[in-house]
Amino acid sequence: MKEKPASLLSYRTHRKKFDSVYERNQFYRGLFGYKQTVKRNGKEYKYDKDGLMDEVPNVRIDDSVFIIVKSHTDKVDDYFSDWGDKVSHHIFKVIVDDKSIIEKLKEGETA
Repeated sequence: MKEKPASLLSYRTHRKKFDSVYERNQFYRGLFGYKQTVKRNGKEYKYDKDGLMDEVPNVRIDDSVFIIVKSHTDKVDDYFSDWGDKVSHHIFKVIVDDKSIIEKLKEGETA
C-alpha cells in the first residue's frame, strides 16, 4: 500500500477574543466559503464564494480537524496565523496509509 506525506490540522476558535459575531463569521467564511443569494428585478442570483478549504485538497476527519496535502501546509498555517490569538491551531506532519483518504486528497489535487 502506498503512503502519502500530509499534514494534520487541528484548530480552535476563542469566541471571547473576537470583536464581534461578524468578525468570527469572517474567519469561517474565509475558511469554508459561503453561498450568497441576491434578488434583483424579480430575479434571483446565487453565488458560491470559495474559502481556503475549497482551494486546499483536504479530508475532514472531525469538527475542526483536517488532513491536508503537505504542499499547502504553509498557506494554511499563514491563514490561521493571521487571526492571531483569536484562533489557536496545530499542524502535525503525518504519513497517510488509508487508501480512501489518499484517493480523496488526490482528487482534490486535480480538481
